[in-house]
Amino acid sequence: MKRPESSMRILWIPHAGWDIPQRAHLFTRMLADKHEIHVTDWIADFRTVQDYMSLRYLRNFTYRRRREGNITIHGIPRISPAIFSSRIRMFNQRLFTRHLNRLIERYSIEVVVGTYLVPPPEGVRVIFDLFDENVAGWKDVHPQIAGEIAAVENAYFQKADAIVAASSVLKEKAERLGVGQPVYHIPNGIEFDRFMAVRDQERQPLPGTEGFQVVGSVANYENPDEIDMIMSAARALRDEPLRFYLAGRGSALTYAQTIAEREGLTNVIFPGPVARENLADVMNQFDVGLCIYKRSPMDDARSPMRLLGYSALGLPTVATAVEEIRRMDFANVIGVEDATDSIVAGIQSALGMSRVVPDTIDQYDLNTLVARYEAVITSHDRPNPGA
Repeated sequence: MKRPESSMRILWIPHAGWDIPQRAHLFTRMLADKHEIHVTDWIADFRTVQDYMSLRYLRNFTYRRRREGNITIHGIPRISPAIFSSRIRMFNQRLFTRHLNRLIERYSIEVVVGTYLVPPPEGVRVIFDLFDENVAGWKDVHPQIAGEIAAVENAYFQKADAIVAASSVLKEKAERLGVGQPVYHIPNGIEFDRFMAVRDQERQPLPGTEGFQVVGSVANYENPDEIDMIMSAARALRDEPLRFYLAGRGSALTYAQTIAEREGLTNVIFPGPVARENLADVMNQFDVGLCIYKRSPMDDARSPMRLLGYSALGLPTVATAVEEIRRMDFANVIGVEDATDSIVAGIQSALGMSRVVPDTIDQYDLNTLVARYEAVITSHDRPNPGA
């Protein structure tokens, strides 16, 4: 298919493996309708002995290429695990840089949208996608990795032609650390039309929830502390006519299932991941949405996609009062502390609320946000200082 004359060749570097739901999906899938989109895939989710003995692990040592619709996905070789060795991490980064430069040359890439995985390349327009407060997220867990991430981020702050921040908190960080390049606040978004289409439809009970009110969450569950809070709330409300519906994926889900089985918490349902095309329908069956975080500097800067979905449907939502959510000030949100008693009280209050769609939800319409991101990518407002 011939590219439109106004299209560009764009290489996007997501922060996680391509199969994991993430911010990069939101923008690249729509941009691919008009532009030639390439993305990198860097797999690091091997955890068990079986994982390390699998063919999938062996393939991770070689370059791979595949297509998904209009997007070309480039699998970058990587040695794993690397968390225990700075030498391996630096080797992986150098290997990534080598492949990145090859891709830029081979496909005549014009713009790179980068994240903290690899330093900014030279000779092309560079956009830094500041999607999370990753330095703060690693600081207490692994200070050395936090320092490595900070070094890459600082390289982008010095060399990027423009910076796109996923939250107003992150925008403030970029303005503080950047060197005068444009900084844009482009949050995560939702396909608003999908949610509007189902909002007034008659609700159909989700499997296992017939006759119960549903407290629902659709998320990536990676933090055991957050799972502990949700499961503690389920434990406290186990005698109420409720079902906790924890849809999604993540390493902490197995931990949650273990708790539920050990304690006989039959009021918690684990349906697995939800396909993108079914997300609005599933969320619409909830009575209350959950957006629970363990309060931290990293979480204060989040731009939570699930909150946007709940809010587009008007769902009463219980959310930890992290800084960015507090600034969003949605009328359907009950802000709570990261403590069981506060979460339980929030759920009980939310169950008595009517649905209300926040006045500002249309600011998070994905079509509008993609158009804004496209304008940043295709702009020529600043020559690349590294070129």
